[in-house]
Amino acid sequence: MLNPELDPLALGREFDCDQRLRINNLLEEPFAREVHNQLQSQLLFDNILFSQNRNIVLSDQELQGMAAAQREQLQGELLSLANRGIGFFYSGYRMESERITSAPAALQDLFELVRGGAMLDFVKEISGYSDLTGADGQFTRFSRGQYLTRHSDFVPEERRRLAYVVNFTPNWHPDWGGLLQFYHDNGIPRDAWEPRFNCLSLFDVRHVHAVTFVAPFAGAARYALTGWFHN
Repeated sequence: MLNPELDPLALGREFDCDQRLRINNLLEEPFAREVHNQLQSQLLFDNILFSQNRNIVLSDQELQGMAAAQREQLQGELLSLANRGIGFFYSGYRMESERITSAPAALQDLFELVRGGAMLDFVKEISGYSDLTGADGQFTRFSRGQYLTRHSDFVPEERRRLAYVVNFTPNWHPDWGGLLQFYHDNGIPRDAWEPRFNCLSLFDVRHVHAVTFVAPFAGAARYALTGWFHN
């Protein structure tokens, strides 16, 4: 599944420059295509959002079952928080132990690859973070109107070392939004990476970043596997 033509030494030199890099063609092409197909057609995502000072997970049925006034109030709260740089709203499927075997086969295979074995050794080699012991992850879908505001993933008690995003939407147009936007520590924007198909974005958890708002005219949803490598 992992592309055998990748050069860990060259990638390691690139990572050393800024503790972040993108790796194109991470996976063998047919497998990456199958992952996209299963994400698009076979996975039941939850709605994940920040409301009333806590993280909330709602099924599509729960969200659609709200009264119109309740949905309008929730949307107003989300927009008000986002206006102040707080919160998120996206769809996710967290690969926790009881849910792994419920996921489609290619998604199980991908997650097992990322959290151990060849992929873990590969990431340790290119990053120089030899103390990595495993990874967690969730499949994500950012549709029109969804976003993740500016933040850092540095949470010492959770032992996160590297954040990763593997994108799976072919032919994404950058005007659609959904960009992995990086910032300086003072909040000034640095640069943005488009969600390129079959591309791994890997970066130290201290990098401040966001996923920009997906435009109402976006022609597809932004699918990815994302999470953290831990020590």
